[in-house]
Formats: sequence, structure tokens, C-alpha cells
Amino acid sequence: MRRLRSLALPTLSGVLYFVSWIGFGVWPLALVCFAPLLFSLRDATPREALRRGAWFGFVAHLGGYTWVIHLLRVFAFAPLPLAFAGYVALCFAQGLLFGVFAWALRRTWTATGWPLAILLPLCLVGTEFVYPLLFQSYTGVALMPLVPLVQVADLGGVLLLSALQATANGALADLFLTRRPWPVIGAGLALAASLTYGLWRMSRIDAREQGAPTRRIGIAQPDVGEIALHRNPYASVQALWADTAELHARGAEIVIWPEVGYNLRGVRDGDDGRAIQGGIPVTVIAGVERVRGKEAWNSAIVITQEGKIGDHYDKIQLLAFGEYIPFGDWFPFLYEWSPLATHLTPGTTTRPLRAAGHRFATFICYEDILPWIVRKTMQDHGEGRANALVNLTNDSWYGAGHEQEQHLMLAAVRTIEHRRWLIRATSTGISAFVDAAGRVVSRIPADVRGVAVRDVPMLEGTTPYEVVGDWPGWAALALLGFIAARELRRRKRSRQ
Repeated sequence: MRRLRSLALPTLSGVLYFVSWIGFGVWPLALVCFAPLLFSLRDATPREALRRGAWFGFVAHLGGYTWVIHLLRVFAFAPLPLAFAGYVALCFAQGLLFGVFAWALRRTWTATGWPLAILLPLCLVGTEFVYPLLFQSYTGVALMPLVPLVQVADLGGVLLLSALQATANGALADLFLTRRPWPVIGAGLALAASLTYGLWRMSRIDAREQGAPTRRIGIAQPDVGEIALHRNPYASVQALWADTAELHARGAEIVIWPEVGYNLRGVRDGDDGRAIQGGIPVTVIAGVERVRGKEAWNSAIVITQEGKIGDHYDKIQLLAFGEYIPFGDWFPFLYEWSPLATHLTPGTTTRPLRAAGHRFATFICYEDILPWIVRKTMQDHGEGRANALVNLTNDSWYGAGHEQEQHLMLAAVRTIEHRRWLIRATSTGISAFVDAAGRVVSRIPADVRGVAVRDVPMLEGTTPYEVVGDWPGWAALALLGFIAARELRRRKRSRQ
């Protein structure tokens, strides 16, 4: 029985977790996936809890991050055994988040005896808030298919979704472990309140969108990945010029290109934008490599319909081994080891791009899954708040697994947090329009060439999340600190 609790139950929880999360997306399991782990922790020491939680997290990431093997094989030129070892190491490092979470849960459970419906969200949110991850993810994103339920993200961000999911899991465990019904009643009321708020909020958002000015915006997906670009540098540009001409004919006022969709040469200050946009008289937000002297940036630039280059945004959060190599500035020979890794400079400003009379908060690659960057950009409103969110990315790095859907849904939470549409152009998919309630209203599937065009509302206003930020994380840390301090005082008194 001890072995069952120490290994089998955390393993079952890990499987339920990744099957419920984005990719597999069997969302009802999100409401029960922590229960087996919680049963295994009821008689565990803190050290055992750390091990069992870490194993749970390891299994959860093994199922959800298989695309890491493709990434390491194709772009780091790692042989299969080394790529697999890197995948295992990453799953362990990211999964250790849940080891820390389980350790904190066991300690607070012993110290307070509080219901798991309270302690589980407290420990999960606090850990997710502070634990560093290479590929950021949040437990509560599993609830994104339940669109009315997740609207509370405009109050407390994605951490509030994790808290909501954890409350349901904790209440279920309380029911089986203690037979007390009131945690289940409390969790049911929390879910009902969130659902009621969501339905009301969605009706308000829909009404606001109907009264807002719109811009007809097109997205082009050339279906030319990173390897194809190195084989034929003209493939992406030729496809984008043809797709942009089609979108212009369909009435698009602005066309969004993917990350470094224009890759023929570096773009310099003073260049003629008409050569980049193919002479098509439409405003383009183009992904390019921008250069000045020896410096280079992964950038998005605005090209007006007259062919003039306007604002630019430089990617701030660069991708390790793709856009820079850690310690590469100290050991330049490392760039010879990975010839597909470029040596880029991080951007320094979050100012929205101005295009066709409106402002667009723009993010490149996986920046759209980092709440702090998006929030900082939305707060950068010296010339007015951004009216929409734009993401330029190239997910071909990750192969044809679950990553594309995971990336899209992680990014979709930003639309709820800030009540703006997201226009997302990718090289190989999934390109999409996501409305201000987190609904994917149009998508171009992965690994196909295509275009899409929509009338996008140019929205105004702010949200509590934009103003207050990740208060659930700070509140969880404060309460955990209070519990720890109280326990220390209790131990000191017991020794006296």
C-alpha cells in the first residue's frame, strides 16, 4: 500500500494532468487530476511529499512536452539519445515545480489542518507565481474550453484560473478524506459565481465590440518553416507577397506577417518599405531581422500602404539556443557549435506599434505567453492604450506535436486579461483571431498555407488585472508566509 501511494497515485495524477491540459484537452479531468496525488500525500513526510510531487510533475511534463525531442534534434543537431536526455532533464526541471508545491502543501496541511479546498489553491498559486520555467505554463489554462468560467482572468490573471481548478480538486479530496460536505459546497459556489460573472462579462464585452470602430485585418500563414527557409530563403517572402495581394483584394487594411517572415536580408533604418511589402499598397506589420552596425534584433516593423517604414518593436525575451546561446558572449565558439542559433540583441521598449490610425501591442514568438510582458506593454500608453494584441511567431521549431495548440491557448488568456482581440500570424500554424473573451473565432490550421481576414474591433479601456496585476500570487505568498511564521512561533513556544 505504501508503494501504491508513493508511486502509482502520483503517476496517475500526472497522466490525468497532461491528458486534461491543452493538447489532449480532455478538460473534465482537470477537475480531478490532483486527487490521486492528494491521497498519496495524506501520510507523507515533507521529504516524501517533495519526491512524490516531483514525480507527478515529471510525468505530467513527459506527456505534454514530447515536442522538445524534435526541437533538440533538428535545431541543436543533437543525436536521438542526447535529445531524449535533454527532454528528460527539462521535464524534471519543470516538473520540480510540483515537488515544491507538494512539499509546501504537506507542511501547511500539517501546520493548519485547513481543508484542501483552501490549501491546494494557496500552495499551487504561490508556487506557480515564483517558480522559474524555461517554457512558461499554468495549470488553469486547462479550463480554457470552458469559456464562461475563465472570464475571471480579467480580475486576477491566469493564476486565478489555477486557483479555481485547484479549489475544485481540493474540495473533492476533502469529501473523500474527511466526509465533510462544506468544502464541496464552497467550491461549487466559487464555480457558480465565476460562471455567473463570466456570462455577464461576455455579454458586456460583446456589446462593447459591436459599438467599437473596426479595422479589416488579414493574417498570412506561408507554411514555410525554419528548415525550409535555410534551404530556400525566397520561399517565405514569395508566399507572403502572393498572400498579401490576395488579402488586399479581399479588403484588408492591415496585413500581419509571421516572425521573420521577411528573411531575405536585414532591414536597416531608411530602407524602402515597398521592396519589403512587394509593392502592394496595404499597411503591413512584418516580422523582420532589423540591423544596425553589428547589432541585430528580431523585430516587427510597420510599413505603411505608401511603403514607408514606421514604428518597430524588438523582441525582449529571446529564446535560448535559437536567438542566443547562454554564455555565448563569453565563449563565442559556441555559436559555431549551433549554426542555426543567431546572435540577437534583446529589445528595450514595450511601446505599441502605430498602424492605420490605431495602436497594436505586439509580441514576438513566445512573449505572448508571458503575462508580465503583455501587461507591461498594455500599461505603456503614453500615446494611448493599445487597441489590439498582435503576435508574430514561428512555431516550426517545435514540430507537429501539441506545442502549436498549447501556444495558442496560453496566448488566448491574454485576450481575457486585457479585453483585446489577439491577431496571431505564424509561419506554419496555428494562425488565428481570438476575440476579447478568449474565443478562437477564426484559425488557419497547422502545417497548411492559408490566409484569413476579419473585421477586428479597436477596443479601449482597462481591466482590474491590468491595474492590479498578479495579486493572487502575492496574496498566496503572504498567507503562506503568515502560516510559516505562526508555525515557527509555535515551535519556539513548545521548546520553552
